[in-house]
Amino acid sequence: MSVLRVDIAPRGIATVTLNRPEKGNAYNSDMLDALAAEFARLGADSKVRVVLLRGEGRHFCVGADLVEGGGPKPASGDAPAGAGLVDVCLALDRLPKPTVAAVHGGCIGGGAALAACCDIVIAERDAFFSIPEVRIGFAPAPLVPLFLRAVGARNLRRLGQTGERFPVDEALRIGLVHVASEPDRMNATVARLVDDLLLGAPGALAELKAAIERVDGLPITRELLADLQAGFDRARESGEATEGRAAYREKRKPNWYPES
Repeated sequence: MSVLRVDIAPRGIATVTLNRPEKGNAYNSDMLDALAAEFARLGADSKVRVVLLRGEGRHFCVGADLVEGGGPKPASGDAPAGAGLVDVCLALDRLPKPTVAAVHGGCIGGGAALAACCDIVIAERDAFFSIPEVRIGFAPAPLVPLFLRAVGARNLRRLGQTGERFPVDEALRIGLVHVASEPDRMNATVARLVDDLLLGAPGALAELKAAIERVDGLPITRELLADLQAGFDRARESGEATEGRAAYREKRKPNWYPES
């Protein structure tokens, strides 16, 4: 059985499903390699508009497979080392198109890091989260920047040190989750949000993500704003912008919106 399932719908929605349900979708080296390869492929595929990350079975992802090992495959002969969790998180974080995590059940450790790398996180109301690495004897130091950006230093100090489980309401409060859904409404909630994303122009969405990554944490200076304004002025004359203005005037959907 494949550790990963990838389905691309006609509207360009790529659903990546973690597929080790008997292990709570704990990741091993095979899953890490598969995720890294798929994120690279989907990022380069112009027909893919949105990437949706889900888990098969009872849980989204319970973290690393501590029995089999959740690290990368070591280099062997001419074969390079496999992908590690950090590689996968960076690839997901830098995808030039919208990414959505649909979380149910447990979202733990490295699984929570995967969710934190997605642009939008939707969680079922009975899902739970934890950053428990200190309870098994090590600090999740490589993941700290990802968690820090998602939940802030004060919240990470508490949740990372206690390793406690926390519910969706707490995940909403601290910013790890954006939208909570009743379990029986989850698919409809995801579909509605993905449809909103499809209304955005692909190039504009990629430019927005790149701009956020570039300026996050920088001081707001006149020079920075002038540089961003110059990019905005160029984009305003693009084909997407021309089509967007025409669609607005004519009260229709833009031509990049894939009809159902």
